[in-house]
Amino acid sequence: MEPTLSDRLLGHLRERLGTGVDFAEAPKPLSGGFDTTILAFRLSGAPAAWERPLILRVMTRSDQGPRVLREAAVHAALVQADFPAPRVLLHETDLAPLGLPFLVMERLPGETMWSALAKAGPLAFLAMPRQLAELHVRLHRVSGEAVRESARALGVDPAVMGVQADVERLHRRIVRDGLAALRPAADWLVGHFPAPVQAEVICHADFHPLNIMMDGHRLSGVIDWANVVIGEPAYDVAALRTIAFYVDLGIPVWARGATNLARRLMMRRYMSLYRAAAPLATRNLPYYEAIRILSALIFAAGERPPAGNPWNAPHTVKRLVREFERISGLSVRL
Repeated sequence: MEPTLSDRLLGHLRERLGTGVDFAEAPKPLSGGFDTTILAFRLSGAPAAWERPLILRVMTRSDQGPRVLREAAVHAALVQADFPAPRVLLHETDLAPLGLPFLVMERLPGETMWSALAKAGPLAFLAMPRQLAELHVRLHRVSGEAVRESARALGVDPAVMGVQADVERLHRRIVRDGLAALRPAADWLVGHFPAPVQAEVICHADFHPLNIMMDGHRLSGVIDWANVVIGEPAYDVAALRTIAFYVDLGIPVWARGATNLARRLMMRRYMSLYRAAAPLATRNLPYYEAIRILSALIFAAGERPPAGNPWNAPHTVKRLVREFERISGLSVRL
């Protein structure tokens, strides 16, 4: 009988940690993650650092070893800078143990910020702009050079984590997948790449309440660092703004106008609080928003858009296209 993923994981951990290691809690799937398999588990008979709630993140493709190394480098830099993020205990690019690259990291306690606020009631969401701004400012105090050093230590070229590399990846994906309608937009991004106007920092690039963990009223940390970019703070702010303004929340048609107004008021509050705590150069903000918008449109333009993706709704696509056209001056027809 073919060994299961749990069997293979346990065998690999016994080789590394000792034959007395066993599962205190067998791996079980967790929701979340469009492009990785995520399982939670606990060990017994392991060193102290390993006897805590753990997460296994398994990549979906065998060629994603470089991504595993990038994530490991990012987590190491964040932990070194005392930013609240899970510690990676093991990263593996060799395909022999599980058949795919993977990471093992600490599991943060609690629930997402979105879930915690929803349980607390509608008024609790009024605190969200301040919480997001304070945590985002704290993240952006981790310098880009700290991440570069961590990347080099693991043999990762820091250039692959830059904004220009992100734009080039989008362009290659659009060409590879034959998304002809988006090719002019990708060409526009490549041809209008701006010089940064502020010191580069670590940018989460998917910073929002579903990736922030709360344990009661206490911050546990930030998760899902797969898309990290080294760029000026405006890049990360643009990503959050794109999510806040456009992501589909499943709101009925009659309530969308009021919801969109509430979104804009909350983001205005966030921007005010961020700027009160730290400098924010916004000259390149529209360009960075165009990057995130095009990234979202790729999901909608594919032959088989992934089910459950929050960018697929027709009304969301129309708003994204309209905003990209406003920023770029192009006409985009999906």
